[in-house]
Amino acid sequence: MALWWPVLLLALSLAILIGPALTEGTLQLANPDRTRAAGVQAAFDALPDDALVLVALDADLGTYPEIRPAVRAALDELLSAGASLAFVSVSVEGRAIGVAEQARLRAAGAGEEPLDLGFVTGVEAGLVLLVGDALPAGASGAIADAVAEEGGGLAAFDMMLLVGGSDVGPRTWVEQVGTRLPEVPMVAIAPTFAEPELAPYLRTGQLVALLATVRDDAAFVESVVGPEAGPTSTGGPPSAAAMLLGMLVAVVVLGRALVQALPRLRRSTPRPAAEDDEA
Repeated sequence: MALWWPVLLLALSLAILIGPALTEGTLQLANPDRTRAAGVQAAFDALPDDALVLVALDADLGTYPEIRPAVRAALDELLSAGASLAFVSVSVEGRAIGVAEQARLRAAGAGEEPLDLGFVTGVEAGLVLLVGDALPAGASGAIADAVAEEGGGLAAFDMMLLVGGSDVGPRTWVEQVGTRLPEVPMVAIAPTFAEPELAPYLRTGQLVALLATVRDDAAFVESVVGPEAGPTSTGGPPSAAAMLLGMLVAVVVLGRALVQALPRLRRSTPRPAAEDDEA
């Protein structure tokens, strides 16, 4: 193990450095099947003028890097179309990420400043409360006034953009909010591992659009920023090489840990009864 893994890492590193020169560009991840990406764009295009969009940001720090380019592309696309955004989180990590994304949008000066609905505790119970009352005490501004005019709950929004993580995700929102407000369309962006549990909601129409694979994320980013775009406010398309390197390093680390643990496992394994009798 100690002999071959540095060689493997070196070979992959060389491939990453040489690859762009051979392929005339970075490794492309964009899915040639643009169905999912087109579905998100179609949902955005169907919004009315001056739409109110709730961004339910419950990503986690471990999986957010995978979906961050797609999330930022979606936010920028909504703002460029004139939508007003309101952020809310029912997870602690999601709240931290949401604050950072709002700060990014303010710094970029893109569109109207988003309304911060804050962090709501209780997860499922908190979501149920949001359905009827989403405005925190002291909320002010044009977006807050527009929500208040429609009753102050989540029914005031024209769409919900659900950004998921490992603990709280679009499934939680669909089950707790979507069942109570089926008339409000929901678009989801989630890490790849969540795709099997979210795809059925897309087929039933409970989600009107879904991005839940790296390739579909890349296809959507490409549709927004263009195939030749460099780093932008979205962070650019996901890097296949960087992700591959990260996965390989993780596999190597796990492999080394397993090799180191095997002697201890052998020593701790009880001997069969027959061996004990012979002894």
